[in-house]
Amino acid sequence: MQVRRLDESGDLVTRGRMFDTGREAIAQTIVTRLKLFLGEYFRDVTDGTPWFQQILGKGENLNAIEAILRNRIARSPGVVRLLSFALQFDLDARTLSVQSQVLTTYGEADVQFSTLTV
Repeated sequence: MQVRRLDESGDLVTRGRMFDTGREAIAQTIVTRLKLFLGEYFRDVTDGTPWFQQILGKGENLNAIEAILRNRIARSPGVVRLLSFALQFDLDARTLSVQSQVLTTYGEADVQFSTLTV
């Protein structure tokens, strides 16, 4: 698997190493899939994370939110299985953080998706 590399702010890298392969590519793909809102991609409006539909708000049902995010990660291309998953929800700061480790076709990869204001 090969993907265009993104920098820390989510912009395309245009100099130096511009592509990621292997575990790094799969980890970036997972984070990109988590960031994609349901219905945002015009070519497939059924793809995306249901942030507005089921996740954003008061965070009353954290088990359902965790199941949605686990499923989204586990069904990402190149992921064999989910090894660990941790969800932190801070109601006062209104942030959601996900840390996970996945087994990919290239080995283990760590995935961090954090600080989404909900």
